[in-house]
Amino acid sequence: MATIPDQTIEQIREQTDIVDVIGGHVGLKRSGKQFKGLCPFHDEKSPSFYVDPVRRSFKCFGCGVWGDVFDFIQKVEGVGFLASVRTLGARVGVALPDQSTGDLRRAEQRERDRELAYRINGAAAEIYRRLLTDDPLGAAGRSYQRERGIDAETAESFRVGYAPAPEEGGWDTLVRELQARELPLEMAEQLGLVARSQRSGSYYDRFRARLMFPIVQPGGRVLGFSGRVLPAFAETDDGQKAPKYINSPESLLYKKSKTLFGLHAAGSRMRERERGILVEGQIDVVAMHQRGYVETVAPLGTALTKDQCELLARFTDTIVLCFDGDRAGTKAAYAALPLLLEIGMDARIAALDPGEDPDSTTPEKLANLLSRPRPAILWFVDRMIAKGALRSVEAKVKALDALLPLLRHVRRPSARERYADLAADMLEVPVAKMRASVKGEGRSHFLADMPQSAPMRPVKPLPSGQASVTALLVDRPELARMAEREGVLDHVTDERLGPIVRRTIEAAKNGEPRPSAGELLELVDADQRQALHRLFTPDRHSPSFSDEEDPKAALMAAVALCEREVLFIERKRLEQQISSTMARGEQDRARELLAELYEIKAKLEPVSRSRPN
Repeated sequence: MATIPDQTIEQIREQTDIVDVIGGHVGLKRSGKQFKGLCPFHDEKSPSFYVDPVRRSFKCFGCGVWGDVFDFIQKVEGVGFLASVRTLGARVGVALPDQSTGDLRRAEQRERDRELAYRINGAAAEIYRRLLTDDPLGAAGRSYQRERGIDAETAESFRVGYAPAPEEGGWDTLVRELQARELPLEMAEQLGLVARSQRSGSYYDRFRARLMFPIVQPGGRVLGFSGRVLPAFAETDDGQKAPKYINSPESLLYKKSKTLFGLHAAGSRMRERERGILVEGQIDVVAMHQRGYVETVAPLGTALTKDQCELLARFTDTIVLCFDGDRAGTKAAYAALPLLLEIGMDARIAALDPGEDPDSTTPEKLANLLSRPRPAILWFVDRMIAKGALRSVEAKVKALDALLPLLRHVRRPSARERYADLAADMLEVPVAKMRASVKGEGRSHFLADMPQSAPMRPVKPLPSGQASVTALLVDRPELARMAEREGVLDHVTDERLGPIVRRTIEAAKNGEPRPSAGELLELVDADQRQALHRLFTPDRHSPSFSDEEDPKAALMAAVALCEREVLFIERKRLEQQISSTMARGEQDRARELLAELYEIKAKLEPVSRSRPN
């Protein structure tokens, strides 16, 4: 925290005896290396509240609340972070900055803003919940809840609610409810609950015609929301398709890269079941909990992040990935594995068939998959073999080049060696040389015995919009946060540019130095780097890099171009599908695809008549 030096906070944490502090509120008894007692935050007859003096933390396995000594004081005394620091600082005799300074006053104001934000989000969750359960305006929401098979108990557990459509309750249902509670709409706007009309200046609801899923932190406070549009309202008045999901924007409460949907309900169950299950979406989480897999969570509209992996590691060391069985789900699993393995997690895969998701898979099949998930490394080798890794020396070389970096991410030496042995057996290579290759940083020791004739992949041209966005972020990392808000992580889909954009944004968010060109190029396969060098040269001739142009405007233009590129790709896909469908004589399906194609062409016609490079 900027107003109190980090070293001061750490000094207070280290000098404070957490057992002594918590023991003043809870009767503690030693249990091995820890202490246990009855939880002060929920009613229980058998003690499930543990204090770890080594880790300086507490955890209740009954209600899931956890944290450090500052969190305990905040919860038990109902104060903010600054007040908890002052209380504990006085206890151990550590002086804090003068409380009359402007910095500290600003910090206290931020703390008041956070408390107000929690109040508004909590009120919104109550309002959405009441609208779904007890209000005529929630009829469509109740119908969709039944359609998705979400029972009343599960809906209550996740506080599922409903935001009415304008046709049902006007444009300002939530606005009026918040005003009636005398809650400021300015803060509600910052939290993404309401928006303001540029024309009239009046406020209106941002979430409309959506089943609402509060994003709840362990302990029960609402950080934000995710809203799923009802199919009946999926098309807007002007014929455009509404986004399937809308999530709260980043705010003083909600940081999507550090949040997992469903953790408030799943955290303690992960401990009990000694594993967590990771799925892709909110509906998947709800469906899994309803089926009894109450240890399930999901990221929110983003690929799994390092922060989210570290959050999972607080509850369990085993994670089962149960992603959709399509290309996107497989890609998400590939991206998650290095992050999980690097922090010592036992990552496993419950591989769904193409076209399936956890909600659509039969209970029997899902139970079978989750009862014996495949170790992630072996699943990865399975995929390589299915793609032809054993058909030729060149294919085997390519598979090993992909596998070795993943094996090196396995933290525990014993596990790394065991997986290397199994992979060597599956890929029919010498075990000793596989082990030596995993230990080394080079390509692989045993490849010297193989002809190095693997063909170079053709270098495809870079999509111009995605290349412009990437080049802008490399050149101007201060645009990273804006770029993330504008959805570039979803728009930049090129396999060479995506890792560079993700790393650049991650570095900027973490306050790290700008990654070097060499570091960023290392993220891309060697045979594909040729196309990327122009992104890092100082003599780029692109309007995106004009000194006279507003860089924010340049970024918005590049993002718009990315969106057009997505439409062109979708148009090509539909044209190919229509051709093959008509060849099979499936006229009804062809007409459906034609309707989709006309929608895409209608979107493209006003903006461009030429295909981008």
